[in-house]
Formats: sequence, C-alpha cells, structure tokens
Amino acid sequence: MQISATLALNTQDIIGEGPSWDASRERFLWTDNKQGIVHEARQLEKNGWSESRRWNLGRRVGAVVARKTGGFVVNCGMDVCIMDDADNVTVLASIDAGSHHFHPNDAKCDPQGRLWAGWLDGDVNISGHEVTPGRSALYRIDPDGTVEKVLEGVTVSNGMAWSPDGSTFYYIDSQVRRIDAFDFDAKRGRISNRRPIVTFAPGDGVPDGMTADSVGSLWVAVPGTGEVRCYAPGGALLKKIDVPTPTPTSCAFGGRDGGDLFITSARVRLPEAAFYQLTRGISVEAKDFSTDAGAGALYVCRPGATGTPTSMFAG
Repeated sequence: MQISATLALNTQDIIGEGPSWDASRERFLWTDNKQGIVHEARQLEKNGWSESRRWNLGRRVGAVVARKTGGFVVNCGMDVCIMDDADNVTVLASIDAGSHHFHPNDAKCDPQGRLWAGWLDGDVNISGHEVTPGRSALYRIDPDGTVEKVLEGVTVSNGMAWSPDGSTFYYIDSQVRRIDAFDFDAKRGRISNRRPIVTFAPGDGVPDGMTADSVGSLWVAVPGTGEVRCYAPGGALLKKIDVPTPTPTSCAFGGRDGGDLFITSARVRLPEAAFYQLTRGISVEAKDFSTDAGAGALYVCRPGATGTPTSMFAG
C-alpha cells in the first residue's frame, strides 16, 4: 500500500533529525543536527503547521525530548543538556568516549522516562575518511544524570522504539543495515537477546530513524529511497510512504489525535558521504544533491495508524 507525504514546513534543514511530539503542550519538536537548531511547530487553527519557535544551541544536536518538569532534554556535542522554560541550558551528563570525535544522533526516552542516546563515528560525516566500524556506543542516561553504556560496537547509532507493552526494544545501527530487537528489562533499563528482524540488502536503502505505532508496527525512514517503510513486529513489509525528497531521515507520530506521522529530511551530498560508502549501494539510487525544493523540509501524512504517546524525560 502506497501513501504520499505532503510538505508541512520547508525549514531546509541540513540534517533534520530527532523528532518527537510533546502532547502536554501540543507541539512538535525536531532538530537540525548539523546546524545545532531545535525547532518547535504547532498546528494552525484551520489547517497546516507553523514553526512557533527555534533555539540555536551552537553545536550539533541529535534529538529533542520534552521533560515532565517543562522544557526539554537534548544530546548535543558529547553532553546531555536540559533546557527549562526560561531557556536556561545546563549540562546534566557528559559522555566519556575518549579522544576520537563522535557526533550526537537519535535519542528517545523509554516508558520509564530514562533517555537512551546514541552517537555516531565522526568520520562518517567527513568525505574520504576511513571509518572503523564499532567505535561508538548507545548510552542510557537516568533522570539523576547517571550514565550507563548499554550497547558497544556501534558505528552509526540511529532509530529506537519500544513495543506498546514495553517488553521489546528495537534498534538500528545503520552501518549493519538491520533493525534488531532486544528483550527489554523495564525495571533495570537493560537490554538482552539481540536478534535481527529486518535486514536491508545492498542497494535496498539504509534504515535510519524509527518509531512504533500503537499496535507495534515499526515505521522506518530510508534515506536515499525517498521512502518511509512500515514493518510488522515480525519483519513483514506492510506499507510504504512516498516522501517527495530523496533523504527522509526520521519520523514520529503526533498531532492532537496521534494520527499524524511527521517525517524529517536532509539536504546533503549523498555519494560523497562516508556513510554511503560504508553501506554500499545506496548512492546509486540517490541524487548527487538533495537540491529539490523540499530537501531538508518537514513532511506529514495520515497513514491510517496512531502512535503511542511520546515518553517524556523524567529528569
């Protein structure tokens, strides 16, 4: 079943990323990873969306998630920062990853309000650099700022989602071209029993950002193909959403009834990025430049599904 997304806001992000819906304030949040911007959008009274605010944090920002106490939490640079309603920014935790350079990427909260944040090898974004797989990691940041490394051997940490009952954690390291499932220990915030549920063949795109709907299906942005794909929890392909730009990067459900699927995108030169060299095959499908009018825009569609409420950060 094919569905088409439409333009919501033409923000022309270099790397649109890290989307989430703040139900408490009826606002959609996302980032421009490269430019260090956090966007806020609200629905207009009649129809459509309007960017209501933006914050420039001055360094790369992976994702943004609303806090229960107001404001939001972001992973920026090698820190996890919180911003309150007065726009005061404080560092909650810092990630010690040694001397190698890493960039923040997707982050989400589990149902218990702990932040799970990933970083990617900085060489991925430098054209011509050799990328050594497995130098990065996935971290859990508790509300009190305690940091625990939950998964090692990561190269391009990307999409995360939890099943509606909270028993399964889904994760994407784009470099291995897979969606993996783990058993999730909600009490301790631990994952185990890793197993692949979807594997992308060379030339079939690379999985990036991801979200789950209320029945447990997984919605995955596939840069280079202009698609968001929906998979059953067991891995069967159910639907495709056509996005009118080649590089959708992530997606999240939101809107007043939870039935809007928002899709971020990027405007980057695809064939020269080391990421696409690593994953092989994707650049032959992509345009040399994402220079179409909607590259880096925010898109939206009504795919006939609803999302579970976005978990807020408890810190």
